[in-house]
Amino acid sequence: MNNINKDVLFGWCAAISVAMIWGVTGVVSKPLSMAIDPMTLVFFRYVTAVFGLLVIFTLTYKNTKINGELGKSLKIEKSDYFKIAMCGIIGQGLFSLFNFLSLGHIGATENGVIQGMNPFVTVFFGMIFMHFRMNKIQWGAFLISALCIFAMSVGPTNEVEGGTPLLGFFYVTCSVLSIACTAHLRASLSDKYGSVVSMLMQYIAVAIFGLIMVLSMGLDLSQITIILADPLLIFLLIFLGTGISGMSYVIQLYSFKKIGVEKSTLALNLMPLVGYIVAVMALGEELSFSKTVIVLAIVVALYIFNACESKSKSKVATKPVIA
Repeated sequence: MNNINKDVLFGWCAAISVAMIWGVTGVVSKPLSMAIDPMTLVFFRYVTAVFGLLVIFTLTYKNTKINGELGKSLKIEKSDYFKIAMCGIIGQGLFSLFNFLSLGHIGATENGVIQGMNPFVTVFFGMIFMHFRMNKIQWGAFLISALCIFAMSVGPTNEVEGGTPLLGFFYVTCSVLSIACTAHLRASLSDKYGSVVSMLMQYIAVAIFGLIMVLSMGLDLSQITIILADPLLIFLLIFLGTGISGMSYVIQLYSFKKIGVEKSTLALNLMPLVGYIVAVMALGEELSFSKTVIVLAIVVALYIFNACESKSKSKVATKPVIA
């Protein structure tokens, strides 16, 4: 196998790895959200993420081969403080909070499928604010996905004790809207400061905001002992904070360099399928023919949608940023 083929192979492996890491977000979050309250979990997640990204920044900021993309300085212009804070609080904090809340009412399968709609929602915001236009094929892909989501919402869902499915779908929709509405702004900050630096600053903002909310709501920070008493929960929190919200970006950057942004982004269409399979295997959620058809249909629709998008000259941030 020559070097070019190796690079392509490793690039695709990296891209699929990112899809798998981001695809299991709901599965990883489910046990944590059942153990402690969602607002406190948001705080713990982003404190963990801050430490994870600080380690990555320390290891990479002097590397001239990658610091242009990841960031080489923590200095942020004052004019961008508010943008950083809003992207952190809305695009990260509310995204995670609503996501955790939804898992108290619906299964990780349903959660993952709705989260997979992020590219569509991001483009809708692009149509409003960036004058982007979808072509007929993209509209068709969107309508297919919308029908699949409707079918899943009215069909049988994984039962959660004390949960209300419609409320769960409402929460996860708010989660998707939170991250999608900030996608273009987050992309511009990433271009300006580097992906790791811009995300690190957003994580710091949401960690501070989370601490303020936890204290003002009278929530108990000692809930961390619940996580520390369970090795599995410790692993899940570290993976959520440093893996999903940290290392995945470095892996994705590697795939960008080896196979290109367009091909790497197309691999992310596997996220709903990955989430579904892992939810069935790890959480014992329902495996049914109808759900399998819905998930596969959404994966195909996402592929068609993003394949058309990659050919467009308009640059719209359609990749989902889960962390």
